[in-house]
Amino acid sequence: MNDLSTNTSCLVLPLSTTDHNKALSIFDSVRSFEDLKRVFLLGEGLSRNTYRNYLQAVKRFYEFTGGLHPLQVQPADIERFYDHVSERADRSTAALHVAGLKKFYAGVKRRVPGYEGPFDTMSEKLKRKLGATKKRTRTKKTLTPDEVRALLSWLRKDTSLKGLEHYALVLILVTSGLRGEELCSLRWADLEYFEGRWNACFIGKGNRPAEQELYTPAVEACRAYFKKAFGREPRVEDALFWTVPAYRGDQPRPMAYPTLWYRIHTLGLRAKKEGVIKRDVVISPHLFRRTYATCLYRAGMGIKAIQTKTRHASIGTLVKHYIYEVEDATPYLEKLIS
Repeated sequence: MNDLSTNTSCLVLPLSTTDHNKALSIFDSVRSFEDLKRVFLLGEGLSRNTYRNYLQAVKRFYEFTGGLHPLQVQPADIERFYDHVSERADRSTAALHVAGLKKFYAGVKRRVPGYEGPFDTMSEKLKRKLGATKKRTRTKKTLTPDEVRALLSWLRKDTSLKGLEHYALVLILVTSGLRGEELCSLRWADLEYFEGRWNACFIGKGNRPAEQELYTPAVEACRAYFKKAFGREPRVEDALFWTVPAYRGDQPRPMAYPTLWYRIHTLGLRAKKEGVIKRDVVISPHLFRRTYATCLYRAGMGIKAIQTKTRHASIGTLVKHYIYEVEDATPYLEKLIS
């Protein structure tokens, strides 16, 4: 990695002596990619998905530049990286990597006094080039209500321990809109029953306290699975979902997000193979979150209420990325013409 001991061109002066020394101290503490993770990514309260996306973009950029110190990066370096990724993948992938870098450098700016990053000095023309594909972003697919019912009906046929767990997993995801990592973090102590409904209280995205309404039959499905797995009622310290031991003598462990994702994705492949889901749609935990928002919208819930239920800060993001609304024009045209 390049030496920063005599290079302070990325600082905007004047700074107080204290701030200047603090900035130099941060510069000097970053000597490897592991230092980069420790100083600028860990300890920020990022969700697992956000951390993974930032890390992938920063690591790939770091390798592309041959270990250039991140605090010495210039706009031209970002442009060369964008062109490099575009040639080997596509512009959308390149734009996603650049978006990850942009958010990373915004975090650096918050940490380093007087720091001015490559996105601060970048020309408007280059910004338009790097962000061009954002305008082409399409709302991702969701499952229709009929597909949800078909999937749940198919899952209920399997009464084995793993079958009960799969049914409970899908039912609670599609009826709560919980993020996969939020579901994996839940313990029975986080659930409370008040005035005829269940709520979950937990630490959500951005390390902020969150509350989510849970569908009563989904909670009952979780309880039924747990009782079959452990032969008793759940205790407050118990996780909602666990791994199924692969070998005799193994102990079950609270389910982690990679296991959850693999389980749901594998279920989706089976469902498509058996004709339960006929469309080309990738089944994932986040698909059920989008499905939750879209189904509430189609059932008549107001968009503001859906924003509250999904805990989205922006209605624009909710509508653009979570509400999948596609209709045939023919019925409307027939009304018009006739």
